[in-house]
Amino acid sequence: MDASPFPLFYYGPMPDDTAARRKWARAKGAGGHVLRRGAWYMVVNDTQPGVVVLNVRKTNVPVPRDMLDIIDGKPGQWSVVKWQETQRGARRASEHDLGLVYAVCPSCGERGKIDPLDAAELTCAHCHGTFPVDWEHPC
Repeated sequence: MDASPFPLFYYGPMPDDTAARRKWARAKGAGGHVLRRGAWYMVVNDTQPGVVVLNVRKTNVPVPRDMLDIIDGKPGQWSVVKWQETQRGARRASEHDLGLVYAVCPSCGERGKIDPLDAAELTCAHCHGTFPVDWEHPC
C-alpha cells in the first residue's frame, strides 16, 4: 500500500482558504466577555445550542451565543464600533485617540480612526489592507 502524501494529523498553520470557509464571530456589544468589540474571531465549535467556542489569541474561549454576531466566511468589511460616553470602554477608546466611533480592520483586528466620519472604505495603517466600512451593522 502506498503511503498517502497527506498526513493523518496536521499541526501547522491552517491554509488561508480554510480560514475563509470557517465561521467567524464578533461581540454584538459591550458585555461580560473577553472579546474586543468589532474584532472578528474564528469559530472553533458551534455545535452547542447556547455556547460558541472561539479562537481568542490562540485560546479556545466559550462565549454565550446570544452575545455574538456569526457569519459564514472571513469578514471583508471594517466593523464600526460606537460607544456612549457613559460606557466603561469609551474612556479606553478616547485614551487611544479613537473617539466614540472607530473601526476595526477585518484582516488584522487593528483599531483605527474613521476619517472622514462618513468614509465608504478605509486602509489599515497596520496591515495596509483596504476594505469597505460596514455602517449598516455597528457593534
